[in-house]
Amino acid sequence: MITSKAWNWDSDIHDYWKKVSDEFLPVMLKWKSNNFLKILDLGCGIGRNALYMARLNFDVYAFDLSDSGLSRLADEAEKNMLSINIKRGDMLDLPYDDDFFDCVLGFHSIYHTDYEGLQKVISGIYRIVKKGGELFITLNSKESDVWQQYGQYADKKIDEYTLIKTETAETAVPHTYLDYKEVLELLSGFSIIRIQQIFDYFEDRKHAHFFITCRKEK
Repeated sequence: MITSKAWNWDSDIHDYWKKVSDEFLPVMLKWKSNNFLKILDLGCGIGRNALYMARLNFDVYAFDLSDSGLSRLADEAEKNMLSINIKRGDMLDLPYDDDFFDCVLGFHSIYHTDYEGLQKVISGIYRIVKKGGELFITLNSKESDVWQQYGQYADKKIDEYTLIKTETAETAVPHTYLDYKEVLELLSGFSIIRIQQIFDYFEDRKHAHFFITCRKEK
């Protein structure tokens, strides 16, 4: 299993990472209406989703490996007088009790490991989510150009799922890519509510991600 590596949030940050996710917003509102209020933002980065949930009076826990990301989040929370339980740690070893959270969010975060690590993360999430609780995560799709055109955007392949990126803030950060069948295998312990595959097209490439909502039934 590969060693986890934190993002560096000290450099310039695109506005995308400062605003609540369009894809997560309707899920968040559904959680609110269902009284799912104790939420873990796993791999929270600088906390765009954690901050928004705190404004809506969720009981928010924010967890990340990056000191720079958590520092930015703490400053923003203090400035806006928002209550967020912030903890630094490795997602491969989640420091929370069993059945602790109503729901877990893993937005563009939990795939930053190899496949063995990703399996361990999913197992950890299953442990800390209550029965009937939900999980909303994103996973990289093998339809992405980064995977399809290996060598152009990443120069090291660890296994049949994982690349090491070689550009920008993600340099040396692992990324695991899955196809639809592999996603179902990974999440076999959960009941799938919805899976979408969304493509983002840029001038020089396309990105593809799975957006997944699922439930812990047992």
